[in-house]
Amino acid sequence: MTDSTDRSDLSIESLPELHDSILIVAWEGWNDAGESASTAAHFLARQLGGRPFATIDPEEFYDFTEARPMARYRDGERVIVWPGTDFIQLRGSGGRDVVVGFGIEPHYRWKRYLRAMTELVEAIDARLVISLGAVASGTPHTQPVPVTGSANNPSLAERYRMRPSRFEGPSGIVGVFHDHCRRRDIGGVSLWAAVPHYLPGITNPVGARALLRAVTEMIDVPLDLEPLDGAIEHFHQQLDEALEENEDLREYVSRLEQASPQQAQETPAESELPSADELIEGLENFLRQRQEPDN
Repeated sequence: MTDSTDRSDLSIESLPELHDSILIVAWEGWNDAGESASTAAHFLARQLGGRPFATIDPEEFYDFTEARPMARYRDGERVIVWPGTDFIQLRGSGGRDVVVGFGIEPHYRWKRYLRAMTELVEAIDARLVISLGAVASGTPHTQPVPVTGSANNPSLAERYRMRPSRFEGPSGIVGVFHDHCRRRDIGGVSLWAAVPHYLPGITNPVGARALLRAVTEMIDVPLDLEPLDGAIEHFHQQLDEALEENEDLREYVSRLEQASPQQAQETPAESELPSADELIEGLENFLRQRQEPDN
């Protein structure tokens, strides 16, 4: 009898011909404040991608009551789309082939999940792995979203003028994956957008654009970011309306604007969180009311 753990969780439908390939990956969940990272990855796939050529079977890795399958209508038929990790080859990427992967941070069996990720990296012979992430910080929405990067080996750190990550504390799948790559001599770069902590339930297209610009500065991927402009305009319009309605929020944002760049990169201290939590609840209620249809 074959042990179920010997079965590969990675399914490759048809392996494309790749040259000097790069893997760009993002996960929804803890590493994805404001959904900026996943929005950036899906934008890449929509603009430059084709159909998925590989996927990681979700059965062993997800709690389907937390990440539920989605019912969709396609070509006149109702289909169920399961949460998973899909991989797409990007088109028009210049001299290097690029694969983008996106999924949800797994709930279970991370070590087994990493084995599937390693299979994918080896199958496409990826020379570089770039992860996209977003962290909640004290950066106000009225200022540009900063993006920081870290490399998992000295040569990449020198090439891209980055430093190794010195973070200590609970890690998400991004940090675990890069450590896994480092131990196998797979070069990796982790890009993080710092988005406003007081917008937890709102998709932040500004953070997505900042990550995409950082990607284009690193590798030759021709991207037209103009399609994001409409979403960004709507995003700022919503927040401008919220500021007009809420004096406490205006004062809070003003305090963040006056903070130093180093303070802005950090999540506000515990002593500030109660008042911030109240503002977050009020802001979410305001935006929810704006999205509800008129009776």
